Amino acid sequence: MTTPPFLVGCDNSGHEAGLGLLLNWIEEQPGVTWQNRWLVSGADADHANGSWREIQLQWLSDRGHASVSRQDAFFRAVNVALAADLFRPPLTWLVTSSLRRGALPRAMEKYRDTVGFTRLRQRCGEDPGVSTASATRVAYRTAQILAAKGGGISDITPGDVLELLEVEAELRGTSVGATHLFYRVLHDLGVFGDQAPATLRELRSAGQRTPEELIDRYGVACRPILDLFVDYLRERQPALDYNSLEALSYYLAKLFWSDLERHHPGIDSLHLPTEVADAWKQRLRTVDKTVRTPDGRRITAQAPRINYRECLTPVRAFYLDLAHWAVEEPSR
Repeated sequence: MTTPPFLVGCDNSGHEAGLGLLLNWIEEQPGVTWQNRWLVSGADADHANGSWREIQLQWLSDRGHASVSRQDAFFRAVNVALAADLFRPPLTWLVTSSLRRGALPRAMEKYRDTVGFTRLRQRCGEDPGVSTASATRVAYRTAQILAAKGGGISDITPGDVLELLEVEAELRGTSVGATHLFYRVLHDLGVFGDQAPATLRELRSAGQRTPEELIDRYGVACRPILDLFVDYLRERQPALDYNSLEALSYYLAKLFWSDLERHHPGIDSLHLPTEVADAWKQRLRTVDKTVRTPDGRRITAQAPRINYRECLTPVRAFYLDLAHWAVEEPSR
């Protein structure tokens, strides 16, 4: 696997040694893509309270790079790799990974979306009600979404914001502040478009969403698949109550397709190889749970998903319905 062109041309700015070590580490992991290698390394799953660092620290130590300067350079390079879209960790990892709050936005501004972050900083600076700490939190949350979803600031959706805030609430057990400000700043920049609610409170208290809005919450990257999900929800809508329709959108767009896109970036077909389908089913069997240790710390651990079959059934029904459409309405 060759070094990503983005990183080859990257201004080292003191990061050269760290980037080299990071690329060496990930190249040693088995896999076809950078995302695959990140996932099999174990760092993606072992995210609780920043404990993912232990994996890389052991690797650095085994190869004679135990100095503090080398370790610091390695972990600073992670921000550059995220800005380069080398791999995409889940939001659960990003919320608990203990990345330096200023480093990730700086890397995203320099290497991913200079114009977007410049506008973001200017908007926060123009508002006397936005403190320096709040502006930093807004930039960091924005960078977290880009690291998990890809794209630039203009690609962020209201659903992305809600998803991040829900993950924060679940893993932290409380709000970490400036949530309404975060939404308002992005809304004021025109990121969400003219139809989005003006405030986070309005968004959370909005009435029943349309099939398009239900699917858009989950940031499906493949447009044909997104359109198909919307069409499918419209087809099922007359026979379902709203709660069932909302749950169906969650199963299909979030648990099924968004998971596939995270593990197989660029995937654009429902014709899944057996190994891809089997791996998805295996991931579906577990769910991250936040638990409290005897010493009072909150950690995230994997637990069996109790409603595994309940999550699998809608996806199977979706495929069966598509097969039925193919027979009854070939032109569709």
